[in-house]
Amino acid sequence: MTGELYLDPQRATAAGRDLSAAGKQLVSLNNSTVAEVNAASQGQPWGRDDIGAAFQQNYGPLLQQFTDAFGKISGYVQGLGDAAIASVEDNLGADARSSGTVTKSYGA
Repeated sequence: MTGELYLDPQRATAAGRDLSAAGKQLVSLNNSTVAEVNAASQGQPWGRDDIGAAFQQNYGPLLQQFTDAFGKISGYVQGLGDAAIASVEDNLGADARSSGTVTKSYGA
């Protein structure tokens, strides 16, 4: 592999914070709006007649898949932002350590 990797730590950390904040908002939506839709759907407001039952048969499993996926994704997005911030800190630390090692080794 050739080339250089350039890390703008302030920009990368800010992006990680933004991603983490977006994840927190998704978690909040999951705990409020998505939970409200799920709770309201349990009462089957579309009815329990044949048409309502047919609707529920298709809607129920899809709603469950959606709520499960939304909950997982919101947590992943938040975790990804936190991991990006940690990665920037780890890379800056590794760079500082390697710089110190080179300086000691070559007496610069």
